Amino acid sequence: MEINSLYQVYFNCELKTKEEVHSFISEIVCKDNPMQKEEVIHLLNEREKVGSTLIAEHVMLPHIESNQLKKSQILFIRLANPIRSWDCQTKDICLLIVILLKTNESVQIKREISLFTRSLADEEYLNRLLNSDQKENFIKEVFKK
Repeated sequence: MEINSLYQVYFNCELKTKEEVHSFISEIVCKDNPMQKEEVIHLLNEREKVGSTLIAEHVMLPHIESNQLKKSQILFIRLANPIRSWDCQTKDICLLIVILLKTNESVQIKREISLFTRSLADEEYLNRLLNSDQKENFIKEVFKK
């Protein structure tokens, strides 16, 4: 569900594994190009190899920059049920905040994404997102940053 041109919210998603999440993200950003989908999945997996994207208990921040992306986006994916095992160290993921940055993005969009990422340091903000059990409340919390 698109909230504005930069933010999109997906609430109560039935995704059970990291692979399903990566596939879901690639579907969102590359609806009409199967080759791009594979590249996005590859980039997400490569980013995971660099280091964990866990930013708080139950919260992941997958992020990539690519020329395969048509536009930069921030996706909020609230899961219907936690992913019990993301990898061997990461368990019980409930929320994914995905930052997708188009290569050569405008300074204005980069600035907006940068300002948003600062809000992720606010533990209370993340807890409110995790504890929002209604879609409308979740969307309100997204924009309280």
